[in-house]
Amino acid sequence: MKIVFFSDIHGNKYVLPSFLKAMEKENPDYIIFCGDIFGYYYYQNEIINVFRDKKYITLLGNHDQYFLDIVYGHIDQQELIDKYGNSYYNIQSKITKDNISFIKNLKPYYELNLNDCNIGVFHGSPSNPLNGRVYPDTEITDVQEYKKYDYVILGHTHHKMARKLDSTIILNPGSIGQQRDGKGCSYLILDVSSSRYEFKTVDYEIEELIKDINQHDQGNPKLKEVLLRKEMDI
Repeated sequence: MKIVFFSDIHGNKYVLPSFLKAMEKENPDYIIFCGDIFGYYYYQNEIINVFRDKKYITLLGNHDQYFLDIVYGHIDQQELIDKYGNSYYNIQSKITKDNISFIKNLKPYYELNLNDCNIGVFHGSPSNPLNGRVYPDTEITDVQEYKKYDYVILGHTHHKMARKLDSTIILNPGSIGQQRDGKGCSYLILDVSSSRYEFKTVDYEIEELIKDINQHDQGNPKLKEVLLRKEMDI
């Protein structure tokens, strides 16, 4: 029983062709997206169309919640533009009604049991599913929340991670759309039948995304810097 986890695509449509081709080769039983379609880059609507068409299990990320906060009038879009770039500019007009409804129905966590293996999937962390941040060197204090599961899969940090907490394996696939650990855009394969997991990276036309950033967010160098970042310790 093979599961693919991927996370934090952040509007980067250019990675999708390579990812979809990889999924044809992997042929997993489940594909689970760990949250954050929105934020940073510019093609959220196109990405939601693909996720819906492929029937991916999709979690709500914190940036997806920011989008809903705009929809509900809880936040001024300018606050998000100032922090994360112009992908949030008039974002409601760029998303179809059906895709807005899709986002409204998402949750930041998902649980499944396969072959008597309990798996908890969270955008953030078990105790803070939407906003928790667990890096490879983060001290874990809410130990009991993890012990409910054989595997805990996390997103949000954009850092690939494999840790063991007693008998629980904690994994983060990294980011498919905006790598921050210098190790490339990636996804995670978990085979619960053999208790094996593997991180895999995908290549894509990054030059096309750089052109978009230069057009829409030339004044925000971070949007390019993270994409070109070299390997880091965490």
